[in-house]
Amino acid sequence: MTGFADVELVLLDLDGTVYEGSRPVPGVAAAVASLRRAGLALRFLTNTDSVPPATLVERLRGMGVEAAAGEVLTPVALAVRLLGERPGNRVLAVAAPAVRELLGGALAGPGERPTHVLVCDPSFGACYDDLDAAFRAVLGGAELVASQVNRSVRRDDGEHLDTGGFVRLLEYAAAVQATVLGKPSPEFFRLALDTAGTAPAKALVVGDDLAADVAGAQAVGLRAVLVRTGKGAEPSQPGGEAVVPDAMLDSVAGLPALLGVE
Repeated sequence: MTGFADVELVLLDLDGTVYEGSRPVPGVAAAVASLRRAGLALRFLTNTDSVPPATLVERLRGMGVEAAAGEVLTPVALAVRLLGERPGNRVLAVAAPAVRELLGGALAGPGERPTHVLVCDPSFGACYDDLDAAFRAVLGGAELVASQVNRSVRRDDGEHLDTGGFVRLLEYAAAVQATVLGKPSPEFFRLALDTAGTAPAKALVVGDDLAADVAGAQAVGLRAVLVRTGKGAEPSQPGGEAVVPDAMLDSVAGLPALLGVE
């Protein structure tokens, strides 16, 4: 197809697009290798907020997909940039221990008043006390920040509760609206563009989520391809009823052909 011949940067979603649970999508390693041989820049743009970006790099390499540390962008990386590297921030993080460690000295200590509450993937074992502490901090003036607001995440054994439910609970209880770092936040897509020095018109997002990947990308002038793996295999998706992708593929394995770089 000629409609994508001008693409210089490909932003690939991970869960549901590059892999499903612990299994790589068939043909993904060869597809990524083809894109690299063609000279296209790549970024792996994911809402995964349960582990540090370095863990995802190793996961990809274990699946035969080459990725450099700076190519994997997550809401956790953006949180560290926005919250962990600014003097004066004191962060109460509802997050896995490895994610909290990345915030370093910005974490609020005992007796310190948080300036921000960061909510990430609850699967590390978040409990009532964690949420109640976050709620009380927000009531005390801390800004509520969400890594992402996905409703559910698909693992090998099916659907599981994701970060969005916890965030909406706190928004409702504290009568506030969270700042969202991950997709479909425009800032997250712009971060990816900035790291590659590429204009929106020259970039393409490939993902399985109509609301987060496709609508989020199109809102900032990016083209977007929906793959029929992961959530893309479902007949409908909440929030995606009126979203029309620029193209559809059975899987990411068909991307080189779509871009004419086989």
